[in-house]
Amino acid sequence: MADAHGWWEGHEFATNVASSVTSLCFGVPAALLVFSHLGQAQEGAREKVQARAQALQAAAEFEAVLLAPFTVADLAQLQTSLQELSQALRATKEPDLDIDETNQRAGVFFNKLHVLLPSVEFARPYNGLRTMQRDRGQWEVMRKWQTQVQSQSRILDEEVRPRVLASGLTWLAPGQASDIIQAARWLFMEGRNPWKPRPQDRQGQPSPAAVSYFLADVTQLCDGAAALKSLSQ
Repeated sequence: MADAHGWWEGHEFATNVASSVTSLCFGVPAALLVFSHLGQAQEGAREKVQARAQALQAAAEFEAVLLAPFTVADLAQLQTSLQELSQALRATKEPDLDIDETNQRAGVFFNKLHVLLPSVEFARPYNGLRTMQRDRGQWEVMRKWQTQVQSQSRILDEEVRPRVLASGLTWLAPGQASDIIQAARWLFMEGRNPWKPRPQDRQGQPSPAAVSYFLADVTQLCDGAAALKSLSQ
């Protein structure tokens, strides 16, 4: 209407004020919306980068802790050694073996174990489970290692996993994640610890089942560490 009556002519100051007010009413809110969206996008991208960096660091620390007591260079070498040990242990349980063959195969197993995990007290390989259970120095090493493994597994599950998922990044499949937690929890439980016999075993021959469980638990932890490592590749 002001245009129709020519009111704006000679009222340049009012024109500028009106223009400024219009810009303020419509332009500023629009700009704030745009900047807010950009800020949120930048914050989301920054959180993704930080969550990924935390996940990579935690995975590397978990792998380093897992490898610590073993004489291997990397995770793949540990997995291979565990597989060879499991095969050697199964060979001692084959049916129809006489005592000499059983002892010979047990010697092969303990030699392989000594290469992978040298005793801190004995310069020679164990000659049986009873000798292994008397190695209190090695058990102290493994007990501390167990604490570190369980601590790192909790960090992965309680700190890293929620942040990674909240950032929209890929994490382990549920089964893989639970396998790590389970193996860390079961590590050296009663009946699964070759350095600590169960009360019912002390009067008789120690059961080789504890060694099998130990190898299975460490293998499961290795598989979880390998799955974590594959996320960064």
